Amino acid sequence: MRPLLGCFVEIALPVAATGAQTAFNSAFAHIELIQKLLSFHDPASDLSRLNSAQGKAVNCHPLSIQCLRLAQAMTRVSSGRFNCTLGAALTARGALPNHNFQNLYGTNLLAYGDWQDIELTRNSARLRKPLLITLDGVAKGFAVDCAVAELKRVGINEGWINAGGDIRVFGEVVLPISVRDHLGFDHLLGGLQNAAIATSTSNASREFPGLLLDSTGDQLVPLTSTVIAHSAWRADALTKVAAATSALERTASLAKLGGRWVPIGNDDQGI
Repeated sequence: MRPLLGCFVEIALPVAATGAQTAFNSAFAHIELIQKLLSFHDPASDLSRLNSAQGKAVNCHPLSIQCLRLAQAMTRVSSGRFNCTLGAALTARGALPNHNFQNLYGTNLLAYGDWQDIELTRNSARLRKPLLITLDGVAKGFAVDCAVAELKRVGINEGWINAGGDIRVFGEVVLPISVRDHLGFDHLLGGLQNAAIATSTSNASREFPGLLLDSTGDQLVPLTSTVIAHSAWRADALTKVAAATSALERTASLAKLGGRWVPIGNDDQGI
């Protein structure tokens, strides 16, 4: 376990795994790299440099481009229910740090935009409008997926990674999963195998500091969203889609986007 990504990241591997310590170090190194590249809080990250570039193209690490493409695609296919352009709206609410953005953009800074406002090439990114990108809704899951890929590359056949509730399990291991909702109740969901699960809450509080907004920057009503998907980045992103989708449409909408909604006793809440 190490403190990374704004949480404690746990990696579990078989006791008898060959080269386990090397695998641990390599997986954690990949997570540290994602944190360095995509943190909104770090003014030197690729993401912060993009947000401060005032419309100019910024050369980025290939992993940064890959994560931006995933975030842009999910913003598009979810019709903005997941919206990676809400950085200014979250900054205005104090949920994200203000890296001198007001002095850079003044009153031109937009609270939100859409997927078409992001221009990506093989090695660069540019924002077509004065807005701020946040990858907080996808980067943690993306880091988990990158670490799992690295573990498999070095010959680890099973294990799991838990980054503050963004969990991915691979191989033969079955991991018991329990979720605590925004009301403080625990829900035992059963075992997870060869899949990822993520949980987000749209109710900001001292115990649950997360803040979820709709596509135009308004705060969503309290709801704990748990989603299972093949990859951790998708499960992570789809919890935001779930929170912004009506209860009647939630299950079908998530299925179309590659996820499975997990009711945990509060599915009568939400919009």
